[in-house]
This record gives sequence, C-alpha cells and structure tokens, in this order.
Amino acid sequence: MSEPHVKEKNEAVETPAPAKASSIGKVLLIAVIALVSSAGGGAMSWFLTTKTMNAEAKSSAAAEDPAKKKADELAEAIEKGGALPLEPFVVNLADTDAARYLRIRVSLMIDDKNAIKEATENTALQMKVRDVILQALTVKTSQELINEEGKTKLREQIREKIEVYFKKPKLVDVMFTEFVIQL
Repeated sequence: MSEPHVKEKNEAVETPAPAKASSIGKVLLIAVIALVSSAGGGAMSWFLTTKTMNAEAKSSAAAEDPAKKKADELAEAIEKGGALPLEPFVVNLADTDAARYLRIRVSLMIDDKNAIKEATENTALQMKVRDVILQALTVKTSQELINEEGKTKLREQIREKIEVYFKKPKLVDVMFTEFVIQL
C-alpha cells in the first residue's frame, strides 16, 4: 500500500515542472503576439499617414489646377479664338437714391476666330445677347459694381446667361473693355 502512496508523491512532484514550462510558453506566446500587433499597428499607421499626406498633396494641387486650367484654356482661346465686340451699353442702374448711369463695352471671346463673321452676321444671336446683357445690367446698383468683386460677379452672371446661345462657336469669356459709372 505504500507504493501507491509514493506514486502520488512522485506525481505531485512532477506536476509543477510542466506547469513552469507551459507558463514560459504562454509568456513567450503573449510577447510574440504583442510584438506582431505592435509591428502591424506601426505598419498600418505608416500606411495611413502616407496615404493621407498624398491625398492632401493631391487636393492642394487640385485646388491650384482649376485656376491654372482656366488660364491655360484662356491662353489657348486667345491663340485660336477671337473676340466679338458688342456695341456699347448705356443703362440706368437700379440705385434708388439718385439716377446713376453705367457705360460699358462688352466683348465676347469665342473659341474659333473663323466663326467671328458668322456670329457677327447672326442678328438674332446679337439681339438676344444684347437683351440678356441689358437685363443683367439694369438690376445692378452702383455700389454692387463699384469694386472688382462686383465686376467679376457681373462678368460671371453674363457669361452664365449667354453661353447657352453659343453652340458653335463656343463662348470662352466675357470681357469688359470699358466700364464707367456716373456717380
């Protein structure tokens, strides 16, 4: 009977040894997992940071591109296109405190200089363009037009309203060649 009792003591003595080996293995496993996780997190951070910086660089380049693109289009239109000068406009402005007048000369830049003669001879186009421009001018006040921002806004409004009448040749720009406000 004493032999079975001894086996229990031997088993009790042998049991702690595998527990130490398995606890070292667990610690190593946790250390490896932590190391892999840290490396993966670092790699992901680097990837996302690089991607974000590239996106910001592209967006800042894209912000510059519209202005450059417009300037390039305008330069090309000047080379290949032509200008269609309109008769001067003299209009009453919408000021309520006093009678104010605007004298303005408008020229329309088109993309094909060979089509200037056709556009000039098209009286329906000429009359419609003048009508739309007159409507745009007579609702403005002198205070709206006195500064550069107001003139730019007027130029854009006129262009938006009349470009629908230009299929071929295409309207490229609206230019003011004279702009006088009587105050």
